[in-house]
Amino acid sequence: MKSDRDHIESSFMSMIDVTKDLPRSGDGLPMDWIDVPFGPLFPGLPGGLLLTFTLDGDTVAAANADTLAGNTLSLCHAISFNDFIQRLAKLDPLTPTSYPLLACLAIEDATGIAAETSTAKARLVALEKERIISHLSWLTLFAEQTGYDWLKDRASSLQTAFMQANIKQIIKLKKAVIDLHKRLQHTPLLKSCTRGIGQLLMDTDGGASGPIARASGIRKDARSSNKFYTELGFTILTSTAGDTYARLQLRLDEIKQSFRLIEKAAISSDSLFKKIMLVSESNMDTNNASGQAIIETPRGQARLQLTLENGQVTSAQLETPSTQHLTFIEPLTDQQELGSALLAVGSLDLSPWEIQQ
Repeated sequence: MKSDRDHIESSFMSMIDVTKDLPRSGDGLPMDWIDVPFGPLFPGLPGGLLLTFTLDGDTVAAANADTLAGNTLSLCHAISFNDFIQRLAKLDPLTPTSYPLLACLAIEDATGIAAETSTAKARLVALEKERIISHLSWLTLFAEQTGYDWLKDRASSLQTAFMQANIKQIIKLKKAVIDLHKRLQHTPLLKSCTRGIGQLLMDTDGGASGPIARASGIRKDARSSNKFYTELGFTILTSTAGDTYARLQLRLDEIKQSFRLIEKAAISSDSLFKKIMLVSESNMDTNNASGQAIIETPRGQARLQLTLENGQVTSAQLETPSTQHLTFIEPLTDQQELGSALLAVGSLDLSPWEIQQ
């Protein structure tokens, strides 16, 4: 009997020795943690996003995210105004209007020449059209992640329709979007599976902007300082829950708001869209000038600072919302179940192309 007891005790002690250096779970049990990649192609997440979770069973113990599609705006040599604008137009295929327009605004700030009222209103309409398209694109991924096939098909078809739509067609599509919104309001299971997931509560913005910040009660929107927006009655939409459901509802509300702004802007001709990204280089004092601009992209605030010399852009620094929002992945997913963690990351609406490297 003594030899049997000695064998059991020695085995017990050897298990302690074997497991003493293993990480401990929340319940104190030692477990093997494994690193599991999600991406760069994973249903419900943007293509190009490299997401890796360290899993403790089905719980996320750590998270890391990067991108295969990130960009840098460093300039190797001076380039002309319009070449610079075209470069920003290729920065992020998910927002082909916001970034070249940001370049236009920064150049105009540096040169002291403001766009005509008709051009400024056309830019506003173009930005709000892009906001609708972007939010519908996010809704398509969200539907894929949550398993709502009908929502995925409807959001995707509406997104495609908006991409080709002129002003009159945009207005005609309003009813279809409102009907979709109403149907989502009467989908209780959607609410129950997203409320409390990915909750982000902030006393200050903490680097957040766009729907992420506003869904957490932060009244931060670059459009509020634009006189053309305020003349159209623009107000900042907010929520306070700060979770995935709040971000969903806020994006849907912003789509409806974008329709109202487009209607009030009363742009009668789509030919104006052809001119909104052009900057006239005549009569500009561009010797050693600097300028900056902020724009409210669908994902949040983007800021650009640049320097002009002899009619060319010589340096530029760009801040993008997805670069800032990447830092929220770890706190939102820590100790969350895997399904909830993936839903929380998806609700951030990150653009892999927008992440600065």
